[in-house]
Amino acid sequence: MTAPNPARRRVVFLDFDGTYAMHGVVPDAHAEAVRRARANGHDVLLCTGRPLSILAPAVTEAFDGIVSSAGARVDIDGQVLCDHRYPPELARRTVDVLEANGVAYCLEAPDAMYTPASGIERLREQIERLLRATDERRDASGPHDIYAALTVPDDLRACSFAKVSVWDSPVGVEELAARIGAGVRPLPNSVSGDATRSGELQLADVDKADGVALVARRLGLGIEDTVGAGDGMNDVGMLAITGTSIGIEGSPAAVLEHADLVVPRPEQHGLVEAFERLGLLDDARLEDSRA
Repeated sequence: MTAPNPARRRVVFLDFDGTYAMHGVVPDAHAEAVRRARANGHDVLLCTGRPLSILAPAVTEAFDGIVSSAGARVDIDGQVLCDHRYPPELARRTVDVLEANGVAYCLEAPDAMYTPASGIERLREQIERLLRATDERRDASGPHDIYAALTVPDDLRACSFAKVSVWDSPVGVEELAARIGAGVRPLPNSVSGDATRSGELQLADVDKADGVALVARRLGLGIEDTVGAGDGMNDVGMLAITGTSIGIEGSPAAVLEHADLVVPRPEQHGLVEAFERLGLLDDARLEDSRA
């Protein structure tokens, strides 16, 4: 862990689900901590596995930029720094395997969530089950936001997408990845909560860590000036690369082993504690490390 220096400019990357928000509900205290850190001259970016298509403007407008689709897309200062998609042949092979195995899935892109017509009802059942289990507020930015982004294309094999969400599968996500072959990696899904029948299929060579490094270079900051906070397996790369890493209580051991400090979950306002401990909320004239 880099020794905290409140007067040094930092760039902070926050995972969304389970870190900044709990089941899509952002605590007012977290929103205020982000606002104060930015007012003090620090850059704060959302760094999420979600695609832009299901991120509400009320959420994204609170940040200096967005690393979305688990590092596949980076938006900052009104510019798109990268937008990685499945290569066409890999995309076709992936859809073929998903269809052959009777999977309920979404192909995630910045502008839409593509799904087969046959899978919409299964997807709705899974989302409604999650909402009932979590008692989520229906006006929050939660999994039901997927509904508005759902699109049923004529040919799923021709879609351009960055990541796949598997919501209900007769076979495990690791087995699906093995059947697809080289180019994808399986990960648990932090939203669906059912590791036996759900998960994510990401590009094997894309990670949140790539987005962190790209943004730091763009801002003229070193990795030692980066701060990452996350709770899921798709946060491991981010936590491993950032100068200071924040883990969330109750996260898997593989996540917490990379954490320099561990704070409570969103409902206990853990990020406020982290920001206070790192001096991000202190009013001070910042030293700009780009100078």
